This record gives sequence, C-alpha cells and structure tokens, in this order.
Amino acid sequence: MAELEDLPLQHQAQERAGAAESDYPIYVVVGTGPVGVRCAQKLLEYSDDAQVVIFGAEADSPYNRVKLSQYLSDQLALEDLDNPVLGRNDSRLAEFIDRKVVSIDRVNKTITDAAGSIQPYDKLILATGSNPAIPQVPGTDFPNVYPFRSLRNTEDLIRLRESNLHVCVIGAGALGLEAAAALKTQNNRVTLQSRTHLLGGLLSDEAGNYLESSLAALGVELKIGDALTAIRGDETAGEIEFASGDTLQIDAAVLCTGIHSEISLAQKCGLATGRGIVVNEWLQTSDPDIYAVGECAEFEQEVYQFVRPGYEQAESCCEHICRKRNDQLRAGPYRGSCRDVQLKIAHIPCAIIGSVESGEQYIYRNRFKGLYRQLFVRDGHLCGAVYIGSWDEASQLRQAVAAEEAVTPRALKRFEQDGHLWQKSAARGIREQPDHYLVCQCNGINKGELCTAISQGKRNLMDLQQATTAGSVCGSCRPLIAELLDVPAPNLVMRHARGILLTSIVSLILIALAVAMPPAPISESVQSHWYWEKLWYDNFWKQVSGYSLLGFCLLTASLSLRKRWRKFTHGHVDHWRYAHSLIGCAALIVLIVHTGFRLGKNLNLALMLVFLAATTTGALVGVFMARNHHWTDIKLREHRKWWSRVHYALLWTLPVLLAYHILAVYYF
Repeated sequence: MAELEDLPLQHQAQERAGAAESDYPIYVVVGTGPVGVRCAQKLLEYSDDAQVVIFGAEADSPYNRVKLSQYLSDQLALEDLDNPVLGRNDSRLAEFIDRKVVSIDRVNKTITDAAGSIQPYDKLILATGSNPAIPQVPGTDFPNVYPFRSLRNTEDLIRLRESNLHVCVIGAGALGLEAAAALKTQNNRVTLQSRTHLLGGLLSDEAGNYLESSLAALGVELKIGDALTAIRGDETAGEIEFASGDTLQIDAAVLCTGIHSEISLAQKCGLATGRGIVVNEWLQTSDPDIYAVGECAEFEQEVYQFVRPGYEQAESCCEHICRKRNDQLRAGPYRGSCRDVQLKIAHIPCAIIGSVESGEQYIYRNRFKGLYRQLFVRDGHLCGAVYIGSWDEASQLRQAVAAEEAVTPRALKRFEQDGHLWQKSAARGIREQPDHYLVCQCNGINKGELCTAISQGKRNLMDLQQATTAGSVCGSCRPLIAELLDVPAPNLVMRHARGILLTSIVSLILIALAVAMPPAPISESVQSHWYWEKLWYDNFWKQVSGYSLLGFCLLTASLSLRKRWRKFTHGHVDHWRYAHSLIGCAALIVLIVHTGFRLGKNLNLALMLVFLAATTTGALVGVFMARNHHWTDIKLREHRKWWSRVHYALLWTLPVLLAYHILAVYYF
C-alpha cells in the first residue's frame, strides 16, 4: 500500500481492483470526522490484511469536531484538535484529504471523487455526517451571519470573538449554549436566543432557571420563548426581528439551529433514505456492501446527533465487516444508543443522563454555589439524572444509571441533604478506584485498560490516548488520566509555571531571612562598608527605599484590577501573574534594604508581620498555581483556595497600617 500512495489514484484503483479479487479486501470510508476516523482505526485493528482507504471532503487534516467549542473559548490550542487515524503509520492505510466523493457506482463497486479519480471497494462505509440546518427566514445569507459546524467556521468566530461587538447566538441547544459561553468576553455582548426553553425543553422549569442563572453569571443575555422571524440589514445583518414584534440591534449572528444529515451521496446512488440513510442492526444500508454510521445514519427512525452513538455504531459496523476474516470477532448487533446530553458551558458542567421523563424525583439545590442535582428513581432503581454545576460523583453516577443500580432510601435522604449518593467513595482518587471504574465516558475506557496500557510502556498522555482512545473526544477525563500517570495535564499547565515557582521559592527564602536574621548593627569602625549604613540609616535613602516599597505594593494590586476590571483585558492573565510574583519578590528585597532586618515595635511591628504574612501566603499560592498540573482538583481546593483567602484578608489590612506608618514618620 505504501508503494501505491505515490501513484495516481486511477492507477491505484486498477491495481487494487485486481488485488481485491484474490489477495486482500479493500475497505473504503467516506468522511474524516471523528466517527469516520474511528471506523478506519477499527478496520485496521480487526483485520490483518485489508487495505483501508479514507476520504475527507474538508481541506483540513482530520480534527475533533467535538472540541471546537473548547477551541473557540481558548481552552485548547489548534494542535489539541488533531484527530489522526491512530494506525496512520500502517502501510495498509491510505488517506485522501480534500478529496470530496461525488458518486458511488454500486454495480462496479467504485466511488469517484471531484477530480474524477476512481477508487474500488469491497465494503464501503458512509460517515458523511451532517450539515447545519439554516432557518427559513430572510437574512440568513448576510456575510456576518455565521454557521458553527466546521474548523473554518470556528476560525471565523474566533476573529469575531476578539472584536467589540454584539453577537446574537440563535438556537439554545447544546451547541448554542456552548457557543454563547465561548464567544463571551469582557469586551463584547452576547445574546442567546431560543424560540423554546434551553436545551429544547429537556430540563424542568427549576433546572432551566439554574442554567439561565449560570449563563447570566457569565454575562450572556437571554431571549427565550420568542421565535426568530427575520434578520434585517442593508449589506450586513444589523437587526433581528422576533415573533413578538421585538427587535434586537446586533453586529453579527451565529446560527446553532440544528443539523440535517448529509445524505445526498446516498440518494444519488439509490440507497434508501429518510431523515438519514436507513440502516439495519449491522449498520448496513439497502445495499449490503454499503454501511452508514454517525449523524448520517437513521436506525429505527432515529438519527443521533452526538458522537458517542456514532462510536457505538462504528464498533458493530466494523466487527460485522471483518468477522468473516477474523474468527475471534463476535459481532454484536447495534441496538440503539442512549440520548445522554453532556456539555460544559465555560467552566459549568451540565448533563442529562438516562430517562428523565418519569419516576420519583429527588432534588439537591445549592443556589449559592449554583448547583442543581436531580435524580429519577423507578422501583428503587436509578433510571435518570440531571445536574448543573460540578459533581465529583458524575462518572460513578453515569455508570449507576446505565446499570439501573438499586439505591437505598437512606442514600436518597443523604443526597437531598448534601448532594452526594456515595459520600465515602466520592473522595477517593483515581488510584484508589477499582479497575472497572469508567474513566473515559465517551469511549467506555476503564481504569484497568489504562493501567494495562501504562504497564506496556504508554507513559504519557498522547501515547496512552493513541493506545486506548481515552481522552480523544471531549477531553474532560484528561485530568484523571494525568493523575493516573502522575504527569502534567497539558490543558491545566499555567504559562510561566516554572518562573512563578522559582520566584515564589525565592520569596519564601527572603521572608525567612527577614524574620530570622538579627538586626543590622550600627558599625563603630571606619573600615565598615559605608554604603550599607547609608541604605539602612541615612534619611534620604530610607525615603527612597520606603517609597519604592510603596510603589511595588501598588503595582502588585494591578493584578487584581486585571482580573476584576471587565474593560481591562490587555495581556494574558498568566503574564500578569508572573509579573505579580516578580514584583512581590522585588518588594521583599527592598523591604530588607528599608528595615535592615529590623521588625520594629508596636504598630510598625504589626505592619511588618502583616506584610510578611501576606507575602508568605502569596508565595504559597504561587507555588500551588505553578504546580497545579501535578495535583488533583481536590488538593487545589484544600490548599490553594485556603491560602488565597488568607492572602486577600491580610491585604485588606495593609493600606491602613501603611497610612499610619507614613503619617507617624512625618508627623513625629
């Protein structure tokens, strides 16, 4: 196969066609989205001799569409979206990017791309995905009305996000919620519009209110229950009209109004279609040699719009294709997928798990923390759950709902009191969990599988991801994997972490010297270093060091302005943190020069102790921030937040003590 990649595709087709009749089968996948890539990987894994060919219509290399919202919100870098076929170095794989397939010849079992090149196949998998559903209202063709579906769309939205504009996100499904939160900055205005309730009415009124409050806390404005009727403007969109007669002045609009399955290729070749390409339990279409998976497939009149069902379909489909040449495969038919909804709106997790339409309901609320948790119990067994806000038992909860585990009245009573079902196990880290503990929800990878891969030499995040696929979809399990590996999780590493750690340690050493060193004596010898006495005792230099120290104190307060003043967004906050730690270290040096290791008396002593305590807690916060990628969130909550609160409390007393000190020096 490696030799064939250098030949024109028509020549490859001829050679493969002859080979396919006697030597090896050719499996072709159309679509390089996450599900198409997963099919190519499974075909290589399940077969020893088959040639796998994958075609992608987009000009970009395969990327993870599920993570586009995180990329839009600056939580991920571009390279974090990469989603290559994990067996891409296999000589049996050929990839063709920016090669849209335009027709299928079912009689001769070939496909043709836009350039006219022909590729034969023995089995064909259609993973063509879907297209954005555009509302049938005037104005959706304006140049500043954007869909949100592809990497190119996301690049457009990133440029839009950095402008000081009013953006209206139309549609409040999962994608619309994530898009609105990702687009919001301190400098722009974002309105989220929906003709019905958030998440299409899947939430109760109370849960919807909690979600609305969470969005409002992010600064996202809401226009709920009012349908869009038109987008008006001259050359660009400038106003949105609603069914109620209200209007909204905007600078741009983003369409998150659903999707339509991409079935045009299947329709052209005569396959049975409905809303999607109709498939059976083996994901076969009306042509038994052609399969369909993912958002383009319709199984029992259902079209699934999330990636996890597509992965489950890929598993059944690829096992069915390869089982004739691999006796060890025991293909299980596809039975449909659950419609769980899992999303992360900025830093706020939100999920709908299992069946939430009936059953006894148990609710835990914490309005102060923005937590809402709702359990659905049928005949003493968990059948569904809804939660808004972080929940440390989320992974265990998902497994319990899937297995319809029994739950005791005592556990439900505790849940209503403190929001936990498994209070003791909730505090256990990943290392203490059993091997069957599900770590990666999207791919169904448990701790035992990860530990096996680690024991086989997969000792970093990327190698472990390629070996097991864990963390390759939404990425929410990567901190757990990092904890298991005891290595940093890239999405948690702070910029300038090493520099902040170093300056924090130096600051702690200087603080120890300021406390432990004896006061500098007044020299009685003419041979002493005169400049030390000038710095420590000369009135002019005392004022120079004193006002320098005051200036450094004011500069350190600038970080608080950068974090809290909404209009001040210059520079990444990590750069400001680094400058903050450097200034704090410099302030300690000037303090030693100013005091000569003297702690003072009375209120001056109080000022010195408060200053040293504030810088000590600040330095400890710096250490925890610099090392947070090596520790779990539990440790951070126990240490960093506690020291931060003490640090802030001490800082409030400094201005009063400093003012008294300056007044006392000049008055007396």
